[in-house]
Amino acid sequence: MTYRLFIDSATAADWRVGLARGWLHGVTTNPLILSKAGGRVDLPTAAEIVGLVRELGIGELQLQATGHDAAGLLASGKALRHLWHGVTVKVPATAAGFEAAATLCRDGVPVTITACYTAHQTMLAASIGAHYVAPYYGRMLDAGIDADGRLDAMQSIAARQGNLRVLVASIRSLDQLETLTARGFDTFTLTPALAAAVGIDPQSDGAAADFMKAAENTLK
Repeated sequence: MTYRLFIDSATAADWRVGLARGWLHGVTTNPLILSKAGGRVDLPTAAEIVGLVRELGIGELQLQATGHDAAGLLASGKALRHLWHGVTVKVPATAAGFEAAATLCRDGVPVTITACYTAHQTMLAASIGAHYVAPYYGRMLDAGIDADGRLDAMQSIAARQGNLRVLVASIRSLDQLETLTARGFDTFTLTPALAAAVGIDPQSDGAAADFMKAAENTLK
């Protein structure tokens, strides 16, 4: 099992935290993330983000296709992929999204089916050759959906497919991350706040402080 941790951010300062600690696999974005960062949702902005990601040596960037229909999503997805071979195109799990995603997958474009809420959507993602499905765990819980049951079903489908990963999004806490990891999930995208907390624990910090105090006392 190889863990993949992404960060939900269009800001390079956020990415550097994961890079410095060695765990960052890639960056995920969507129109909401871009707009909150003050960016435009257009191809020049995407190209700028690609340049920053490549400059920092990050291996994968997920950019979301936009469009009101399958043709629009397909054209957007192709344009995003053309920017760089490390781009994975995110497409929403809608009728138009699956239509566009099917063509992208046939053309060899790595695709994430995002906003995936059901096992049957995961089955369709597997059948067209998508690389990821991205369920929104926290949003499922908020909606009163059996989030754990649905994620388990998605993981079962993905495990049988082999080339499909369940990219768990909308994680609200490190406890959720740890619990899902213990249940076998290995691919996540984290908010900047959670990303900053990964690998950190007060007990570890306390032990490290004790070590340093002991080391310094030997030099007195």
